[in-house]
Amino acid sequence: MDIDMKKIQALLCDAHLDGWLFTDLHGQDHITKDFLKLTDRKCTRRLFYYIPASGRPVKLLSAIEPLLLDHLPGEKILYKGKEEQCQALSRLLTPGMRLACQYSPGGNVPTVSTLDAGLAEHLRSFGPELVSSADLLQHFGAVLTDEQIRSHQRAGVIIHGILDKTFAWIRTSLDRGDRLDEWMLLKKMEQLIAQEDIYMDSPPFFGIDEHGCDPGYEPGPHGSKEILEGSRLIIDIAGRLPQEEAIYYDVSWCMNIGPRIDPEYQRLFDIVAHARSQATAYIQEHLDAGIPVHGCEVDALTRQIFQKEQLDPYIMHRTGHSIGHTCHGVGANLDDYETHDDRCLLPGTMFSVEPGLYTDRYGVRLEYDVHITLDKRLQIYGPIQKELLVI
Repeated sequence: MDIDMKKIQALLCDAHLDGWLFTDLHGQDHITKDFLKLTDRKCTRRLFYYIPASGRPVKLLSAIEPLLLDHLPGEKILYKGKEEQCQALSRLLTPGMRLACQYSPGGNVPTVSTLDAGLAEHLRSFGPELVSSADLLQHFGAVLTDEQIRSHQRAGVIIHGILDKTFAWIRTSLDRGDRLDEWMLLKKMEQLIAQEDIYMDSPPFFGIDEHGCDPGYEPGPHGSKEILEGSRLIIDIAGRLPQEEAIYYDVSWCMNIGPRIDPEYQRLFDIVAHARSQATAYIQEHLDAGIPVHGCEVDALTRQIFQKEQLDPYIMHRTGHSIGHTCHGVGANLDDYETHDDRCLLPGTMFSVEPGLYTDRYGVRLEYDVHITLDKRLQIYGPIQKELLVI
């Protein structure tokens, strides 16, 4: 994240906010540490950095640690003891002002809720209304550059190449009469991944038949299911180029070994595919109409689709997550299930759309990554699975 004061103050004005407050103690607030580019030297007394909607920022620090914010612009105020700290805060924080801070009402967006409850009470005692900085933060950590999008596309080419080679290996091995199981498949995929210039923070997630009903299942050397003709396979694979600022590519596909497809597997696939396409269409319709669209709304839509089919008991996770330099980025998630993510989906950001259903016998999840371009068009940079893939 870069400090762009003009951009910050313009966003504050657009949101009708009076200012944005950052604060830290002992390195506890990772957002403040990253955003303000603080060093690893931890402050042992509370520091504050206040950016007003107009005018110069203010640095409020203990007189014992006066240098910690010297790399940032603004007026420096040093305090000695809690009384002087309160006096300085009372001049900055006036009754009725709307103050952005790293806070989420009800803890709805836990990834941005780094302001502790006690400090929130203390700040409110000076009269401001605390407003979540969740949407502001997206502009600095989730909006992607053209080069980052190109890195995402290059990662996608590599990942689909790995998948194609994996599927070919399965088919060739079975045709040859070889015995295959999930552990052997994982070892083969790890071998293929090692041959590519790509970074993955975790191995691919996949499962055969009933093991696909657990979205977090990881094969082991013991207990792995055999891969047979007619087996169902689900794979979730994500990676990025190893360069700094490169962006993840994250997909989930569903396959069938051979042409004999279980009718119920096909039915669930069709429902999940429909939910995914409806979620994407919903976002584009709102963008076209100039109506803000929030992550929680998209998730609620897919849940309604599953409820109509009486399949909502088989939901185990949200509809999607932000995509960035880490697989789960800092932008808005499509989530009204695990959290209530009321952040807007902003132009320039990327997120996965991956509704899933997990019954006792069948696991189906279909995932692609969606980029909202700056002109508010949805782009998917890679193949879209519309039919069960027969291996």
